[in-house]
Amino acid sequence: MLANAPDAQVTLVGFSIGAMAAIRLAAMRPENVSRLVLISPAAPLSLGDFLPDMAGRPVFELARKAPVLLHILTGFQGLIVRISPKILINMLFAKCGPSEKELLKDAAFRDALAQGLVGSLARKPKGYLAFVSAYVADWSDVLPDVKCPVVLWHGTKDTWSPPAMSEALVDAFSEPAALNLVEDGEHYSTLAQAVL
Repeated sequence: MLANAPDAQVTLVGFSIGAMAAIRLAAMRPENVSRLVLISPAAPLSLGDFLPDMAGRPVFELARKAPVLLHILTGFQGLIVRISPKILINMLFAKCGPSEKELLKDAAFRDALAQGLVGSLARKPKGYLAFVSAYVADWSDVLPDVKCPVVLWHGTKDTWSPPAMSEALVDAFSEPAALNLVEDGEHYSTLAQAVL
């Protein structure tokens, strides 16, 4: 979009691990990005000891130390999601809190999750694996290149990307960043409450 409209001014929004893509784009196109909004962002792992507090720890550890095993796990998850996305959703949300359990009652939310899981694990597993591999690499060097205002939203009870990740990002950006903590918010419930 920006390539076709070189004078465009946009607000980029990144959620969870997608924050990495939004941050990279903001760093690459500072003349086009007027604001960056990050919701439940997964910060670079090099900024702190976050893995022990992350629900996705096993996946990220495999990506770092045993990529072949991650390929096998992704193939297995892709098989499960082809058979029944509900099974994988229940596995992923087995330890979630009350805010996320409430969201799971919403059919539209479950359908969106199922579409995302099918799209990444069953239809485009190579893209998923490439994205996870890029995430676990050290990409913190792009943070100082973000030149626009940054607004972060993070739930205080997020177990997918712990709140310490947003705190580390605030310190790492060269421009001022505003952190909004959502009391008792979890990962997806914070997405539902963030004000863009």
